[in-house]
Amino acid sequence: MSQALFPGWRPDAGGRERLTAIADAIVAARPEGAARLSLRRPEQWHATLCFLGYDPGHVVTPALLEAFAGVAARIPPHTCTVERVAYWPQSGAVVALPHACAALQALCDATRDAARRCGIRPEQATTQPHVTLAYLERGLAGQAWLDTVDCARAALCIDRFELLFNPGGCYQALGEWPLLGTDLPAQPHQAGLF
Repeated sequence: MSQALFPGWRPDAGGRERLTAIADAIVAARPEGAARLSLRRPEQWHATLCFLGYDPGHVVTPALLEAFAGVAARIPPHTCTVERVAYWPQSGAVVALPHACAALQALCDATRDAARRCGIRPEQATTQPHVTLAYLERGLAGQAWLDTVDCARAALCIDRFELLFNPGGCYQALGEWPLLGTDLPAQPHQAGLF
């Protein structure tokens, strides 16, 4: 059992359709004799915004839920596009990686900061948001065939996020917040020393 807890984004019906097209293209591009590919189910697709930890049920407090509501009030809804598919040898994950998206990274950073303000030390910050679509064996050499997968039309609407708990094999939403902001929060500015 996973017992993972994290704020995350899950694709809407349109996003699932676009990611399904990419998953189908991955299957079609896989060369004969290549390592076994294990697809994730669409209901498992998500982007982790900030990983809070395992078995941390005690941290789901009204203060945390309120802090995440504050994040949703500040970050605007946005769209990001999938740039490419990549294989990560350490985990064996085959992931859809979006183009650099300031709004998506701001959402990741804001959820991390909200957890910290509630006294929760996240186990992992997200610096490269992604959606895991499949798995190959771990530790394989580069999988150049994934470079042929066309992701050009895969725009994903990010208009909400959830606090997700994985009791094992599925995700339960413990809270959900629509994004209501109009502008991205200003980046902190530090004046030069001289």
